[in-house]
Amino acid sequence: MDLDILGVINKNFFSLSNYRLSVQLLVVNIFIVFFGTIFLLLFNYYLINNDRLIEYKSNEFKNELKDITAYLQNNSVIRIPLFQTNYRCRIIDKNIDAKLYKDENCNEENLNSLELSDLELEKFITEQYIIQNYIEKAFNVKIFNDNWIKIADSENLYLQDEVNETEIVDILPKKLNIFELYEENYHNFFNSIYSYLLNKKFIEISNKKTHDINIVSETIRKKEVLEKLYINRDNKIIKTLSSPIMLDQKVYGVALLSYQLITDNNELSINSINLLNFFIVLIIIIIILSFFFLRGLIIPLNQLTKITVLEREKIRNTKNINYPSRGDEIGILAQQIQIMSRDLKSQMEQLEKFTTDVAHELKNPLTAIKSSSELLLKNTISEENKLKVIKTFNKEVNRMNRLISDISNFSRTMTEIEIEKFKLIDLNKFLQDFKKNYLGNSKNINLILDTENNDFKVLLNEDKLIQVILNLIENSVSVADKNSKILIKTSGLANFNVEIKIYDQGKGINFNDKEKIFNRFYTDRDEFREDHSGLGLSISREIIKSFNGSIKLTKSDNFDFGGACFIIKLPLRITM
Repeated sequence: MDLDILGVINKNFFSLSNYRLSVQLLVVNIFIVFFGTIFLLLFNYYLINNDRLIEYKSNEFKNELKDITAYLQNNSVIRIPLFQTNYRCRIIDKNIDAKLYKDENCNEENLNSLELSDLELEKFITEQYIIQNYIEKAFNVKIFNDNWIKIADSENLYLQDEVNETEIVDILPKKLNIFELYEENYHNFFNSIYSYLLNKKFIEISNKKTHDINIVSETIRKKEVLEKLYINRDNKIIKTLSSPIMLDQKVYGVALLSYQLITDNNELSINSINLLNFFIVLIIIIIILSFFFLRGLIIPLNQLTKITVLEREKIRNTKNINYPSRGDEIGILAQQIQIMSRDLKSQMEQLEKFTTDVAHELKNPLTAIKSSSELLLKNTISEENKLKVIKTFNKEVNRMNRLISDISNFSRTMTEIEIEKFKLIDLNKFLQDFKKNYLGNSKNINLILDTENNDFKVLLNEDKLIQVILNLIENSVSVADKNSKILIKTSGLANFNVEIKIYDQGKGINFNDKEKIFNRFYTDRDEFREDHSGLGLSISREIIKSFNGSIKLTKSDNFDFGGACFIIKLPLRITM
């Protein structure tokens, strides 16, 4: 009995086979869910870490900044009209103060001319361009002139001044159903994880937000596009792109484009929730199929359990038992149990019959011995008859001794048949070796071997086949004349079988007894009865049956061998 010792783990405790099928299936489903969840988490982690949205946004916004810079360089860097410097001419009366009018050079041409400034970034054109193209975008655009003065900011510019009216009902939160609520919560959760992982990745290379003037001055100084990462007051990572507005290698201003680096990635979130939904549906399908599979297993297995109980009682009753009829392994198991039950019942019947036969065979010599002993005890017979009685007594004792020995050999052989080990052999070579090792017999009967020139591969136990052939030869020798012959012939048959024919030149066996001779204790040789128990052919048939073969008595088809002819048929094994 296996005892669990305190402090020592019983390894069988962790074996699933020690638990019911329902528990085993539950554990398997739990493992599927666990490893599926791990896979889902790893896959989402892979999606986030390999996401290219930030890279795509950066390239897209660089192109936007390039377009802004190109437009402003070509359209906003102009000479701006100045106020008239001869404004005094407008208040001098030419008729009253002609001399002063002349001194101020207030002629008609100068009075209507305008003075232009040097090239500079024009504010009105810049603002109009920003308003028309970059209001309410995902990024903010600021324009500074070369004096670091901000002349346009898309956050502070508007397309219109009208006030839009909105119904309060339109801004109230929409009531969501369960599935929509689940989707919304999952998107929020995924985007929070997405932001956390990417923030952790970029926060180390980001600086605290400083004034825009710093990057403006650096851009003017370096005359190249700059990229900066900042952390604003809300702990959001902001990426700022700056580009100088240049004409003829001179900087007239700086365009800044800023945007939040990490935003909600709804496309990635949709892919993730679709994968999660597929996983959930798959798990539900697996659980449902597992339930039906388990039900399909447990019901027939419980039925088989009840059948085994009934089979134990079947020996004592005639109740019919219905086995499950299925095409799967359970059906095969049911068939094997049915075959095993039938074989067990057959063996028990054979054991009962064998016991009856043994009792009958032992009873005959015991009866003779009892009769002889009674005659001797009465002391009423002559000395001559006493000698005959003693001889009879001795003869029956020898017969009973031989019978007991044969019964013991029969029981041992039947047991060995159940546990014998088979070996693939070449039948012709086996018979040739058998003939070489055959020691002969007292009647000088010659053994002849006739084999086909083929390799007959058979799977069997060599010792048991030798026992069968020796038994048939001994039977032939016991009835054949001296110096006669015994022929062993092999030939191939259709359906991958081979047969061994054993002929003798004796008086033969009555063909009407072709089935009886294989019965236990049957013999037609009364003159040699004390030397033969009638178990030899019965043992031979059981041995050949264990090889999936057959043995039978047939009429001889060889003119030179007109005695008994036995045919042993064995299945061939195909070797590659």
